[in-house]
Amino acid sequence: MGKYFGTDGFRGEANVNLTVEHAYKVGRFLGWFYGKNHEDGKAKIVIGKDTRRSSYMFEYSLVAGLTASGADVYLLHVTTTPSVAYVTRTEDFDCGIMISASHNPFYDNGIKLINSKGEKMREDVIDEIEKYLDGEIKDIPYATKEKIGCTVDHTAGRNRYMGYLMSLAIYSFKGMRIGLDASNGSAWTLAKAVFDALGAKTYVINAEPNGTNINADCGSTHIEGLCDLVKREHLDAGFAFDGDADRCLCVDENGDVAAEYGIRNIPTVLFFKNGELVDKQVGSAGKSAFDDKIKKMLL
Repeated sequence: MGKYFGTDGFRGEANVNLTVEHAYKVGRFLGWFYGKNHEDGKAKIVIGKDTRRSSYMFEYSLVAGLTASGADVYLLHVTTTPSVAYVTRTEDFDCGIMISASHNPFYDNGIKLINSKGEKMREDVIDEIEKYLDGEIKDIPYATKEKIGCTVDHTAGRNRYMGYLMSLAIYSFKGMRIGLDASNGSAWTLAKAVFDALGAKTYVINAEPNGTNINADCGSTHIEGLCDLVKREHLDAGFAFDGDADRCLCVDENGDVAAEYGIRNIPTVLFFKNGELVDKQVGSAGKSAFDDKIKKMLL
């Protein structure tokens, strides 16, 4: 972990810890850094964002920095983090950028960097970006005349990703009643369309983003709303996403179980004794952890 970039990108409160100047400089560096690999000096970079009010501000700032360094920028607009990784990997982009703070509240935001393989950016590249942010790297040239980068609408890339998701389905969802909680975030542009295309009858909540309601008492961090929907409408299953739809929690037709016991993460293992909940294991754990919990229950 560096000074600015952590395990999940450069994240902070918008214009407090993460400012438009930071975004502009990240764009300037990436446009120049990847442009060096091309004879014409033009990098090819794709950007996606979630529904936070500040995501639009950061998108414009990144685009300004990237094009000023000569990069051509392709905009997926509001989309999911996995879709940015997919498009970057399959369409020969130098790198991808996702603007999101995932499950954090709306006033936070983040810049996630993805390499050409659709994976997290290499640490040595992150280190160079941080040096530039701190002024240790100077004199990155501006592109001029026809070398200034251009901006391209690339909703087609997002649509291709939706087609890819549909192709992964082994069985039809025809006749199934599916609940979706879009968390007023990125999933609202994709989830319903994908499940509809697979034949499901969908029931959607929290799909009216206004810039400030992303993750607000909804989505994967507040799964009780989806549980209520599944029970009320007698659905077969439900799926709750977080703000950038890189995590998903699922409930079956007995949605009350997750709500009753406060299950918000997968996996969650509940331990009962004489019909009462006595312990809980949230997240993955080794065999020894389960052995210890079971031994305590048997005392």
